[in-house]
Amino acid sequence: MDIKEKAREQLNGLERLLHKLPGFKGYYEKELRRDSDRLQRDFIVRQLRQVKQVMNKVLQAASRMKDFELLQAGDQFAKALDVSIGAIRYADQGYSGFFDLIKIREAQLDAVYELDAKIAEAAVGFSDQGKELAAAPAAAGLATLRAGLARIDDLCEQRTALLKGYA
Repeated sequence: MDIKEKAREQLNGLERLLHKLPGFKGYYEKELRRDSDRLQRDFIVRQLRQVKQVMNKVLQAASRMKDFELLQAGDQFAKALDVSIGAIRYADQGYSGFFDLIKIREAQLDAVYELDAKIAEAAVGFSDQGKELAAAPAAAGLATLRAGLARIDDLCEQRTALLKGYA
């Protein structure tokens, strides 16, 4: 079940009644899109921040062990992770306003929601990989995390291209 359906199921009686009023349904759908998109992106950001916390611990352990190679690679990865967190947190929302130059149609929104689901799934897997790295800090585990972050970044770029009308 996607996040939009879950939100629709939680309508109370007044909201169901208002939903039948002319003009309100479209307004409500836009608000639902905004809220569901924000919740989805917040979830993804939380998953990435968990990996960021793990990276901080790995960097501390590398510093104590004087493993400068892991320290340098981990620091570069942590910076890339910060960039990705910011890009997702402040990404374009999954809707278009009334006066927006590029209008997002329903089919595009469905594609964006599918990408959001893929990004969330990749973020959960990425978080799990981060937990594995926490158990055994090593450069090999960092390479796996880099690949996971590259996948998330690629999906985010596809999402941006859809929202900007490039795809």
